[in-house]
Amino acid sequence: MATRYEKLMDELTDDQREAIHLLLEQMEYSAGDDDYKTMEDIAEEVGVVRKTLYNWRFKNPVFMEALSLATQARLATLAPYAYGAMSKLLKGKQPSTKALDLYFKQQGWVNANQEITITTNKRDDADLEAEIARLAEQTGVTDNDA
Repeated sequence: MATRYEKLMDELTDDQREAIHLLLEQMEYSAGDDDYKTMEDIAEEVGVVRKTLYNWRFKNPVFMEALSLATQARLATLAPYAYGAMSKLLKGKQPSTKALDLYFKQQGWVNANQEITITTNKRDDADLEAEIARLAEQTGVTDNDA
């Protein structure tokens, strides 16, 4: 039985499949790297204009979902490297607090959601005057002392 990704790829043209491959490859590089390809470069290599590539990426639901699934699969292959890097950060002489926080969240040991409830008491002038009088009596400070 074919996966969702395989079914989507079957619906795309050869040019669209090649574009997905090149877009995934682009993610491996930074803009300053020698092997980095711009959108213009990718469009030219596929044989389309940049606007067509843009339309596929942002207006073609099949292409968009296939690219998303391909990206997720590519990132999943990097998981061992991420775990290795995190392990080094956790085992160092001074473990990274950010790495610890991320690890605890990933393990479900820390709930990232916080709830803050603020209650206020509405007081009128009479309440405030009474509070001032009570405090003045407690402290022995009068209006003349202030």
